[in-house]
Amino acid sequence: MQAFVADKQFRIGDGGYSSVYVGLMKDGTEVAVKKMIVQKCDEIAENEREIMNLIKTCDSPFIVSYRHFHRDDTFIYLILDLCEETLRELVHASSIEHVQEHGPRMIKEILIGLEFLHGKGILHRDLKPSNVLASIEGRMKLADFGISRVLKDDETAVETDAKGTDGWLPTEVIEAVEKKEKCLFKKKSDVQVAGMIAFFILTKGEHPFGSRLEQMKNILKGNSVNLKKLGDRKARKFVSWLISQRIDKRPYAHEALKDFFIKKNY
Repeated sequence: MQAFVADKQFRIGDGGYSSVYVGLMKDGTEVAVKKMIVQKCDEIAENEREIMNLIKTCDSPFIVSYRHFHRDDTFIYLILDLCEETLRELVHASSIEHVQEHGPRMIKEILIGLEFLHGKGILHRDLKPSNVLASIEGRMKLADFGISRVLKDDETAVETDAKGTDGWLPTEVIEAVEKKEKCLFKKKSDVQVAGMIAFFILTKGEHPFGSRLEQMKNILKGNSVNLKKLGDRKARKFVSWLISQRIDKRPYAHEALKDFFIKKNY
């Protein structure tokens, strides 16, 4: 690292117990430095480091690239390739015409990234528009693996605490929250949230399950109240498939990538 200053003028993002700053490597490349408080983020940061070491991100252009990990007594630093903005920021800053034209490509890149993770047995568990980054070239990159989990060779699900972000939780996680039980999280759990993100992109920031106050209840019931806002019938059918309430009705990422809506547009 050539230069890094944890000052607000260099801050490009904030989380609950973390902040992201721009840093400079000795080769002159700019990087993102995720600074986390050890006392609050130790387990999450260590998990993210282990996941990113497992990924070997050079194998996929649709996963954020991991450079280095450092910790001292107070802070943990995760150094990543710098991206232009989050998907949330990109969608809100774009015109509806832009997201409808480029949306199928963006969705396909997210699904390719997800297919790559799932192929390595990694469940993301916290997909949402702010955890998808856009590179300077506009390529989608999945990021933030703090609560991700790895399937064992003989496993199809991970039994874990029901975690994630309100509004971007699959049905089975919300069911576990309601019952105050552990959750069985599967690859298709990630896919349901990818479908919500696809809708978010194509509608320039809408959610298929309604307003923030309604989302959790509607996801639980399978009540996609906003689906008709997708004017394209093939897009509506595609998103509906991904966000199915019943997990056995959803596709795997590699199956979703074969859909005509994706293939015809990219």
